[in-house]
Amino acid sequence: MKHFLLYLRPCLVILTCMHFLPSCQNPVDTPVINCPEMVFNVSSGGTIRNLNLSSSVLFRQETDSGGRKYLSMEAINDSMKIIININDGIYPDEELMNDSIQFKTYQYSRNTGQQGGLVVAGVRTPTAYGYDYLQTDTSSVTITRINPKKKTVTGYYYFKAANNVKGEGVFQNTCYLSLTK
Repeated sequence: MKHFLLYLRPCLVILTCMHFLPSCQNPVDTPVINCPEMVFNVSSGGTIRNLNLSSSVLFRQETDSGGRKYLSMEAINDSMKIIININDGIYPDEELMNDSIQFKTYQYSRNTGQQGGLVVAGVRTPTAYGYDYLQTDTSSVTITRINPKKKTVTGYYYFKAANNVKGEGVFQNTCYLSLTK
């Protein structure tokens, strides 16, 4: 019985803490990343909105014939969320681990199956998920600069979603976290 109580007390403390921690956080959005000198915005319907970076990661997938790099960025404000996913490669093994991707335009098309540069827009709604994500028909992401030493990326994007909703924006000096082995 003593042995059981020895383990029960720390579990109760952890459970109590877990009960109070979620009340301090918004269940929809992750904390904003501090990225000095960053500009990230979206223009849609004649309105330009500044966004805060909530996630930005460069990761890799190794295959038998080389590997692919993926850059995923998410930025939010009180009314919108923009998610950008770039799929780049195939890279030979010796180039896969560097923290850079190609300077080019990555395109996505739902009709043709192009998967290089997907942009998804979400509009804030009072639902359980917090955002109503628009179905992207076409999008493009152009990388104009990347600084592997500072781990920042710059470029611009465009999207056209269902119901003819269009938008475009820029991201400048946007930080990213590089995940390696």
